[in-house]
Amino acid sequence: MRHRLKGRKLGRTTSHRQAMARNLVTSLFVYGRVVTTVTRAKEFRGLAERMITLAKRAAGKDAPTRLAHLRRILRTVQDRHVAAKILDDVARRFTDRAGGYTRILKLGGSRWDGDGRGQYAFNRLGDNGPKAIWELVVRKDREEEMKLAGRGRAAHEAEEAKKAEKKSKKGAAATT
Repeated sequence: MRHRLKGRKLGRTTSHRQAMARNLVTSLFVYGRVVTTVTRAKEFRGLAERMITLAKRAAGKDAPTRLAHLRRILRTVQDRHVAAKILDDVARRFTDRAGGYTRILKLGGSRWDGDGRGQYAFNRLGDNGPKAIWELVVRKDREEEMKLAGRGRAAHEAEEAKKAEKKSKKGAAATT
């Protein structure tokens, strides 16, 4: 019996499940939306919303409090760029919202549904659950989300421009 046991096992060991949770939540904040199974989205929704709540609490606080919240977010996200995005950008998006920062949109057509002709009927072996889109309620387009998370071409170009600017300033200072 499952008395007093919370959470779903998802057919994985504890360490695998924790790693999957970290990866899925990180991907949600990097891209703004993720296609996954309904069960995974429901299981990890609370974790993602807790990250946003932590970031909202850190907004406008002193540096030690902000650092403490950043470290708590880094326990789950484990990427400094994404954690900074959560603290700066995502928290600002949801300042007026009391909760419900993510939504789960169920998609039809798992591999084993009646006719199997759903839009997302490309399930791998062992991944046969019904699919869903898990997304932030207030989100930007994918390229902008990736840039804010320090990923993708736009973020790479911005980083290169910063490095070139630093190099040119350093060269100008050496010549004077």
